[in-house]
Amino acid sequence: MKTVTIVFLLLLAFPAFAELTKEDVRTIFKEENAASEKRTREYIDLKIDAVEKNLNTRINELDKNLNARINDIRIIMIALIGLITAAIAIPQVVVAYRDRGQKEMERSQKEMQLQIDQLRKQIEAMQTPPS
Repeated sequence: MKTVTIVFLLLLAFPAFAELTKEDVRTIFKEENAASEKRTREYIDLKIDAVEKNLNTRINELDKNLNARINDIRIIMIALIGLITAAIAIPQVVVAYRDRGQKEMERSQKEMQLQIDQLRKQIEAMQTPPS
């Protein structure tokens, strides 16, 4: 029984006495390196995807904010243009209306003066005795 046990132990330990060749070491190294490289690539791809999603989200938010600000600026510009137009147009309208009123008043004064002159002539004509 001792013999069987010793032979069995030697058979189990026999692979431990074997030497690794350079090709064996290279093969093991290549396999481990390939697996490590694959895990690293997957990790980097995941990180790149996360960064791209984050950038796209930020760009979309900035785009929305920029569009909102541009619309606000448009509204302000339209309001300012309207205010400037009103500031220029209202005094012009007032001046034109006043001038028109003065011209009408001058016309009516001229007409009244003509009527007064005609009435004076008529009165003078009535007051002078016929000769």
